[in-house]
Amino acid sequence: MKRIILLMVVALVLTACGQGKSNTLSKKNPNEELPASIEEVEITIAATTDEEAVQLIRSYVADELEEKAYSGLYLEHEPFKHFVILIQELYPLEDVADDIGKYSLQMGKGEGEYRVKLKSATFSYLTLEKVANQLNTSHEALIVTERPVLSFGINEMENRIDLYVSNREDLNEELLAEITVGNEGIVRIEEGVMGSVDEQGIPTAQPYIVGNIMEEKEAENLVFLIDNQIYVLVNSATVIKDQNGNTIGAEQLNVGDKVAVWTDGGIEESLPASGYAVAIQLQ
Repeated sequence: MKRIILLMVVALVLTACGQGKSNTLSKKNPNEELPASIEEVEITIAATTDEEAVQLIRSYVADELEEKAYSGLYLEHEPFKHFVILIQELYPLEDVADDIGKYSLQMGKGEGEYRVKLKSATFSYLTLEKVANQLNTSHEALIVTERPVLSFGINEMENRIDLYVSNREDLNEELLAEITVGNEGIVRIEEGVMGSVDEQGIPTAQPYIVGNIMEEKEAENLVFLIDNQIYVLVNSATVIKDQNGNTIGAEQLNVGDKVAVWTDGGIEESLPASGYAVAIQLQ
């Protein structure tokens, strides 16, 4: 991958809905005493298919729901197939449910009874997008080692941003704290294969490939072709070991050597594929 700083958006169950033109719901007054909030409400809307239901929900969010109230949308199949609409926790679910029910009767198909759940969420989708955009803007400063592996995306189902790094030590956590200030818990950090290594510093996960070095290229970066299947980029942060677990330099790897290669981040699905080698061991 070109330089392999991966700004991949994690696959979402559904893309974000459009946001509010008119605002019919207002958030709770923080000074008034309120009863315990309800965390989940189930309703039916006037739709008969998945497509009709999601179109109706998107139209409601775009036309009627206050922008800061919307937190996400996804499809669940258990215990029955239904859409889940996430509503930011300052907005009463009962009010939203009543409002979407009325909108459904006006705009949907009256004979349909598609089941929908509304659930409370901590962060609005607006906040998730804001933080994701800040991560995108700051991505080069977020990695403090030479392992160029960083990916992140909005996880609507869990109402957070999942951020993936090869190893937590690669991450500028002070900068991350600045980006997420006031929104603690909005980012979950996931470590890649270098998050778990043995006593020799080799990943405990299975290697991506075990094969022979077929070709070596050196231009801006050092690249090895393994078994004509994948080009792997190597830099000074790549962990390289001999058969006994001793650290060696990339110059000690030669065409014809059999190696185990661990990759992290995305793999470019070309022919051959290409990716970043976080660790290599001679076999």
